[in-house]
Formats: sequence, C-alpha cells, structure tokens
Amino acid sequence: MARRSYIHPHLLLWKNLSEVERLLKIHTRIAGKGVGYKYNVAVLNKSAIVLLVACWESFVEDLAEMAFSILLRRAKIHTAFATKVLVEASRPLRDSKDEREVWRLAGDGWRDVLKQHKQELFARYIGKLNTPRADQIDALYENLLGIGSLSSRWHWSHMTADQAKNKLSDLIEIRGSIAHRVSTSRKMLKKDVRDFTEFINRISVHTSNAVGNHVAQQTGKEAWPGFSYRKEK
Repeated sequence: MARRSYIHPHLLLWKNLSEVERLLKIHTRIAGKGVGYKYNVAVLNKSAIVLLVACWESFVEDLAEMAFSILLRRAKIHTAFATKVLVEASRPLRDSKDEREVWRLAGDGWRDVLKQHKQELFARYIGKLNTPRADQIDALYENLLGIGSLSSRWHWSHMTADQAKNKLSDLIEIRGSIAHRVSTSRKMLKKDVRDFTEFINRISVHTSNAVGNHVAQQTGKEAWPGFSYRKEK
C-alpha cells in the first residue's frame, strides 16, 4: 500500500480496498475445498480487518495533506484559509515571549507559518490515527482546514451520522483486538469484512466530497471532481 502522491487519495483508497477484496477471494477459494479448510481461513478475515483500517488511516491523512497543499498553492492572500485555521496557526506567535515573532507573518511569511502549523497538527493527530475515530478526524480537519464536524457528513439512506461514527468505532475496536490480542469478542466472518469494506467505501465518498467542496468554496475553483459510491465487485 505504498503511497503515490500523484494519485488522488480516494482513487488510491479504491486501489487499496481491492487488496482487501483479494484476501476475501483467497478465503473463498480455500473454503471451497471442504469443511476441513474453513477453520483455517478465519485468519484471512482478521487480516482483512487490519488491512481495511490501514486503508482508512492512509486515506484520512493523505486527503488532509492534499487539501491543505491545494489551498496553500492557490492562496494569494491568507484569507483563503478559514478564520479558525488562521487563529490556531498564529497562536504560537502571539504566545511567544519574543515579541518579534509576530513579524514572521510579514510579506509571504504567513505561508511558512501555515506550513509549520500543518507539521505541528500532523505530529499531534496523525499518531492518533492508528485509532482514526470520528473525534480525531474532526479535530484534524477543523484545525488544519477549518471544516467543522466533518463526520456529520457521514450519512445516507438507513445510516445516520451518529450510527456511522459508532460503526467506525466498532471497526477500530475490532482491529485493536486483533492487533493486540490476536482475537475478537465475536467471530469475524467474510460477510462482516464485506460489510465494513462497503462502509469505509461510503464514508470515504462523503469525506472526499465534503473536503473538495470546502476547498472549492475557499478558493473559488474546483479542487477535484465529486466521487460516487462504488461497490466492490
């Protein structure tokens, strides 16, 4: 799952999800050999869950970085960034004992201040994305891009935003159990993996589109085309 910066994070996610699907196809081939083989393929379902969360982590991080880079590249003045971001980025300068620090904003200095702000946020939040729940994601995107409550966009027919947040937490807890105890409180079936894969597919669509719309609103130019839910075959 090596990252390639010239591929949009959403397209890269789809590519990575195909690797999860590959595990399920291996599962099908092995299980099809007979009853004696079915127990031995359970580890493939666990591996698929771990891989799935890794796909989501990478997507969240890559999308945030791409959106920030587009904003910074297109910005002619600092107001291309939301007030929330500007306030947070300038806080270290205001709090500094060296009163000359504020002059770092002079000219195009605001660009370097924002770049440093991004680095500090990534250091603060990306490490926590090994448990990429809604709260951590919301905080990262609000402080980096000015998008309030990004996870509130995770809703569709028969799925509310609160249900989506809880389902993501369930997935991450399952992944944590597998990673740290090599076991789960309930048996992981192939249908569970497919269900969680479709879920990640869906919330990534809503995330991509919400972030893309925000960048477009801030810069007056489309960031990237909108994505639609595409079910894995």
